[in-house]
Amino acid sequence: MTPLDRITPPLRSAWLPLVLLLLALSTVFIFGGDRGYFYRSQQHNGMSSYHLTIAANISPEHGFQRFTRRFIDDDGVTRYQPYNRFPIGGYLLMKLATLSASNNPSAQITSARILMLLLFAGAAVLAYLSLGRLTSNRWVALTATLLAFSSYYLLHFKDMTSAEGMPDFFGVMLTFHGMVVFVQEGRFRQLLVKTCVALLLGWHVLALLLAFVIFGLARDLLRARSAAATSTPPPYYVKLKRAASAPFRSRYLLLGAVALGFGLSVLAFNFTMEYAALDGETPLTELPSFQSMLKHTGVNSVENNVRVVAARAWHPFLEGQFRNILRMFIPYALLGGDDAGESPTWLSKRAQVVLGVALSVAGLIGSIFVRPRILFVTLVSFGFFWALPMRNTTYRHDFESIYYIGLPLVFFTLVLLLARR
Repeated sequence: MTPLDRITPPLRSAWLPLVLLLLALSTVFIFGGDRGYFYRSQQHNGMSSYHLTIAANISPEHGFQRFTRRFIDDDGVTRYQPYNRFPIGGYLLMKLATLSASNNPSAQITSARILMLLLFAGAAVLAYLSLGRLTSNRWVALTATLLAFSSYYLLHFKDMTSAEGMPDFFGVMLTFHGMVVFVQEGRFRQLLVKTCVALLLGWHVLALLLAFVIFGLARDLLRARSAAATSTPPPYYVKLKRAASAPFRSRYLLLGAVALGFGLSVLAFNFTMEYAALDGETPLTELPSFQSMLKHTGVNSVENNVRVVAARAWHPFLEGQFRNILRMFIPYALLGGDDAGESPTWLSKRAQVVLGVALSVAGLIGSIFVRPRILFVTLVSFGFFWALPMRNTTYRHDFESIYYIGLPLVFFTLVLLLARR
């Protein structure tokens, strides 16, 4: 009898898929540095060096302010170029990871990359645990997670040292796991805690929360109206009033309020730090981070040349997004790795768009017919809740396609569940 035979079947079944997932994720660490530290795309390298510099500059000496450079002006006064567009959590993690190698740039790069890989692995484990709860089948969860996390964009940007990358992505998957636990077990406080942690790591979780809150409020309203229509006294107008007020008593609305309040607090902290870094001489609306927020939402864009305006137009933007979505379904190896660039050369651009649309529609429609519907619909759609309002950024930042992760996760899960029947 082997040691494995002495494990009871339920325990073996529960642990074996997770062990296999961890073994698969370990290959990311084993083979992740086989071609050096800066061999990927210009965007990958540029973002990594830029954000690692910001993290390295954080220190008590400067009040934990984030800045990209320090310089001396014509009057001999030390000035800073602040950078406070994102929450501080991801930068603090990078700072802690590189603290022991403060005088060794090569070791700093290595430490930061390992941190990103750990966050990538953590996000994969959270996705597996979430799907395991939703499907009650750990093997389906394992297979869907491995397929989705084998996509080009995720494996290409898994070690990009950026607060917008793996820290933010980990926070999204952490919050989704909290949503699953909340819907299944009613544990609301753990969802609030995970939401706040995620908001300290990045802003993309706001798209996930927005989708969840909107769908949750709509569900509560429909349930309240249905209950009012089928119940007996009190009078109908009283029942209608109760139904209309149901969303305001909903925990989904409370979740949205807490997330909004905490997010605004993080943003206020960023603006305060930036205001202090600029010696309190810059009006709020002129702060670089405030201007960046306007630019990223398209309110005040300074990029108005013909090429950029054409790329941001809805038709080319949507075509590009659907091509990116297709790449989220294709395993990294099938694209030929980094040498093949970002497009599957064996498909025309028109075919890529058509397949991207078809996969998106299939995921959206399929998510409607499974329960709990609210979780699948939220997961499959939240990428659009970010990409469409933020198209002034997402049209040129390909790494943000990793936040379409819900589409392949849901699609592969549904296909596997159907195949089991």
